[in-house]
Amino acid sequence: MTLHDFKIGWRLLLAEPVYSAVVSAGLAVGFAVCFLLLAYVRYCYSYDSAVPDAAQVHIMQHRINLFPTPVWREPMPLPAAASALRSGMTSQVSVAVPLDVVFDALFDNSAKGARRQRGEAILVDASFPAMFGVAALEGDLAAALARPDAVALTVAQAQAVLGSAAGVVGKVIRINGLPYRVLALLPDPPSNTTLPYRTLAGTASALWPQKKRDAMLHAWTGTGGKIYVRLRAGSSAADLQGFLQGEFDRSAWTSMVGQDELKRMGHVAEVRLRPVRESYFDAGMAQGRLDGPHGERRIVLALGAVALLILALASANYINLATVRTLRRDREIGMRKMLGAGAWRLTGLFLAESVVVALLSGALGLLLAWLLLPLFSALVDRDLGGALGLGACAGALALALGIGLASGAYPACIALRLRPVDALAGRGNAENRRGLWLRRSLSVLQFGAAIALSSSAVAIAWQASFAAAMDPGFDPLPLHVARLPDDATAPQRLAMREALARLSGVEGVAATSSPIGATGVMKWAGAIKVGAGREVPMRFQPVSTGFFKVFGVKPLHGRVFDPAIDQPSEPGTGNVVISLAAVRALGFASAQEALGQGLDGGKMRIIGVVPEVRDQTLRDAAEPMIYPMSLPDAEQALTIRSRLSSAALAALIEPLWRRQFPNELFALRRAASYFEEGYADDVRLAKLLGAASVVALLIAAFGIYVLAAYSVQRRAREIVLRKLHGASRSAIARLLGKQYAALIGAGALLGLPLAAVVMQRYLAGFVERAPMGWWPLAGALAFAALVALAATTRHTLAAMRIAPALALRA
Repeated sequence: MTLHDFKIGWRLLLAEPVYSAVVSAGLAVGFAVCFLLLAYVRYCYSYDSAVPDAAQVHIMQHRINLFPTPVWREPMPLPAAASALRSGMTSQVSVAVPLDVVFDALFDNSAKGARRQRGEAILVDASFPAMFGVAALEGDLAAALARPDAVALTVAQAQAVLGSAAGVVGKVIRINGLPYRVLALLPDPPSNTTLPYRTLAGTASALWPQKKRDAMLHAWTGTGGKIYVRLRAGSSAADLQGFLQGEFDRSAWTSMVGQDELKRMGHVAEVRLRPVRESYFDAGMAQGRLDGPHGERRIVLALGAVALLILALASANYINLATVRTLRRDREIGMRKMLGAGAWRLTGLFLAESVVVALLSGALGLLLAWLLLPLFSALVDRDLGGALGLGACAGALALALGIGLASGAYPACIALRLRPVDALAGRGNAENRRGLWLRRSLSVLQFGAAIALSSSAVAIAWQASFAAAMDPGFDPLPLHVARLPDDATAPQRLAMREALARLSGVEGVAATSSPIGATGVMKWAGAIKVGAGREVPMRFQPVSTGFFKVFGVKPLHGRVFDPAIDQPSEPGTGNVVISLAAVRALGFASAQEALGQGLDGGKMRIIGVVPEVRDQTLRDAAEPMIYPMSLPDAEQALTIRSRLSSAALAALIEPLWRRQFPNELFALRRAASYFEEGYADDVRLAKLLGAASVVALLIAAFGIYVLAAYSVQRRAREIVLRKLHGASRSAIARLLGKQYAALIGAGALLGLPLAAVVMQRYLAGFVERAPMGWWPLAGALAFAALVALAATTRHTLAAMRIAPALALRA
C-alpha cells in the first residue's frame, strides 16, 4: 500500500457519499459498542493496580460456618491484625475501618452555602499510606492520621464539603457535630479500587468512641473493618493463613459449638488470604457495602466476548457491502489489469480503501463511545470517566486498522480472480458459489448471535423481575424502613420507636437487627443442640414484640409475641417463634409438636410457628429461622407500617428524628427496595445484553437487506424466465422467502442452543425460577423473523414487479 492508494480510496468514498455514509455508520456503531464493552472489561481487570508491589499485598477474609449458608466476607475481627504482626511473616499490616458520618457546615462559617451531607470516613493506621502509595498533595498526612481531631480529605470530598479544594488545609469542618481540622489534601483514589475513600482519619480519631474502639480491637466475634498485609520476603501466604487459622481456632468462636459439631465443621470460623489484585473477582463473596465492589469474572469475560462478536458482525456487514461493490466495479478492475496493474497493486488498492473506511469508522466510533460514556457508566454502575484516554484511543484505532486490513482481504481476493476479458465483456460481475456461501454464512452468524443475545437478555430480565416481585411472606408495599445510627443508645432507640408509633397515619412500628431483605449485612447465626449432641446451624432474627403484627405475618400454630405477656430477655433465652423451615431442621414431626418445646437446654421456649419470611434473595434456600425478642440496644432498623406515601411519611418523621439524633441525617426507604437491590446486578446485565441484542439485530437486518438486494440482482434473469413460464407473484415471493427462511432457520440452529445453555446456567443459580419455559427462545426467534421480513420486503416486492423485457434487455 502506498500513499497514492489511500488517496484513491478517499476519492472513491467521496464519489459515493451514500455508500460511504452507510458503511461508516454501521461500522462506527459496532466500534462504539465494542470500545465501551472492552473499556469496561479493561476497567474491571485493572482493579487495585495502583497498589505498590501489589503481588505482596493480601487482604484477609473470613467465613462463619455457623450460618446455614456461609459466605466469605472482607470485614474482619480486628484482633487478627495484631496476630498478623505477631506472626513475624509480615512487613506491614494495615486496617481500614469504615464509619458512616455526617458532614456539617464549616465550623468557622466562612463558606456560605455549605450544607449537611451524609458520607463515610475510613479510619486507618500509620502504615496505610505506605502500603497503598497515598501521598498528600498538600499538608501532612501523618499528622492527620495521628491526631484525634484531624482528618484528610480527597480533592473530590473537599469540593463537595467546602466548595473548593483550594486552601483547605488548616480549615475546620464539623463531622457528626464535632470540629475536625483538615491537615492534608489527598489526590482522588482510582475509581477501580476495592477500598474507595474520600475522608481518612486515624484509628485513634474521636470519630470512633473510645469504648467502641476498645471493644472492637479485642472482639474476635465482631467485624470492625478490612485488614491488609504485606508479606515479608521469604514468607508465604499459606504459612500466614495457617498461623491465623490457629488464632481463630483458639478464639471465642470455637467455644460456641460442641466437640462433635466442631469435628463436622472443621472450623467454626475460617480465614484465608487473597491477593489484593484478585479480590475484585473473588467468587462467593458477600455483596455488602462493607465488602467493597466485586464482580464476576465469567460475566466480564462474556461481555468482552459480546464486544468482539458485535464488532465481528459489523465487519461482516462491511465485507458484504464491499463485496457487492467490488462486483459492480468489474469493468474498472478489468481495465486496471489490462493497463498492467499487478496482483500487489490491486491488493494494495483494495486494502487501502478498506483501511480508510475502518479508520474513519473507528474515529466516529470513538466519538460515539465518548458521547455515550456517561450513560454507559450509569448502566454498569462504575465510574468509567477515564476509560477513553490517549492509550485507549490509540489501541482502538490500532484495532480499527486491523479490522480494515482483515475486512479488505476478501474483496481483494474477488478482484484478483476477475478475468479482464470477462470483466470488460460484462460477464465478470458474478460471484462464485463458495463466495456466496461465505456471505450467507456471515448472515447466519449475525442472526444466530442476535437470537442468542436477545433470548438471554429476556430470560435474565424475566427472572430478575420475577425474583424482585416474589412474595417474601408479607406485603412490603405499606412498609418503610429507617436505619438507626450505629452509635445510638438503647434509650434513644426505644424512644424513637415509641414516638413513631404515636404518629398519626402510622399503623405500627417494628424493630429488627437489620432490614428484612437487606443483602451484605452481618446477620446473627448460631447452633442449636438437638438430641445426642447434634447441633443444627440456625439463623436468628431478633425482633420487637410488634414485628409480626406490623409485617402481617400470622402464626400457623401457637401464637406470636404479645407485648402484654412477653418481655425481652438476654440473647439466647426466653420465648421464641420459629419458622416452618426451622421445624424441619430441628427434627420435629410437625409444627404442633414443636410448640412448648425447649431449645438449647431449655433456655429458649417455642411459643409459635410462622410461615417463611424471606430474608435473602432467591439464590439461597429459605434458612431455618428463630425469632427471639430483641433488646433495644440490638435494634438497628425500624420498619414503619403506613398507607402514607414515602415523601409524606418522611415529612412527618423528620422533626422527630432531628430532635432525637441532631447530628444524623434522616433517610427513609421502601421495604421493597431492599429486595430489588438484591437483583440490581441482574437488571444491569439484562439491560446490557438487551442493548447488545438490539445492535446485533440491526446489524443482522442490514446484512440480510444487502444480501437480498444482491440476490434479486443476481437472480433477475431466473425470476424473469420463471414469470415467462407462468410463475405468479406469490410464487416469486415464496422462492425468495425460502432462501431468507433458510438463513433464519440456520441462525436459529446456531443461536438457540447457545441461548438455552446460557439460560440454564444462569437459572441454575436460583432456588426458585420464573415459569418462563421456552418462551424467551421462541420470542427471540419470532422477533428475529419479523426483523428479517421487514428487511427483505422491499427487495422481494421489487422482484415481484420486475418487467421481463427490461430484465432480458439488461
